[in-house]
Amino acid sequence: MAYDVLNDRELIDKYLAGETAAFSELVKRHQNPIYSLAFRVVGRAEEAEDLTQEIFIRLLDKVSMWRGEAKFSTWLYRLALNHCRDHLRRRRPETVEVNESLPSTGPDPAKGAETREVRQFIEAAMMELPIDFRAVIYLRDYAGFSYNEIASILEIELGTVKSRLARARSSLAGALGALRGASRSDREQIDTPGHLRG
Repeated sequence: MAYDVLNDRELIDKYLAGETAAFSELVKRHQNPIYSLAFRVVGRAEEAEDLTQEIFIRLLDKVSMWRGEAKFSTWLYRLALNHCRDHLRRRRPETVEVNESLPSTGPDPAKGAETREVRQFIEAAMMELPIDFRAVIYLRDYAGFSYNEIASILEIELGTVKSRLARARSSLAGALGALRGASRSDREQIDTPGHLRG
């Protein structure tokens, strides 16, 4: 059967009916964005890979709890983000160095104009933000969720989403300026690409 033509609800129903291949398609469909989320939360590729596997193992047990009130992707991101938060609480505090660019699940963050070095600066600046700020920046500017969807994923008020996003973008712009020691013209190119404006 061609599972790739089915929507998430149909895949879940088939998995719950005993068709394990349907769950494999669900993983294939969502693993890259979930990995990207985990990577931007923890800042390490190997750690993000482990977290992604753990998240889908958890999903095996919890997928029957999705009732369809929100889109499956919204519900899955909430599950994934909560798992990443739990992981960070258990992890010993330490400085994370981002030495590689992280994959994007949405449009290219700088519309194809960024160099690898600039992307690394952005990722390093992202890791300096509190997790709540990193989450809202990622969900909006990289994953492309609406404000209402972000509110649902993070289980916060819509106004809080907008406030955190504004503060996160401001902090990110300032951090980028400090990281690069950029000139005004450089800052205009890097700090406010299209995906970091309203």
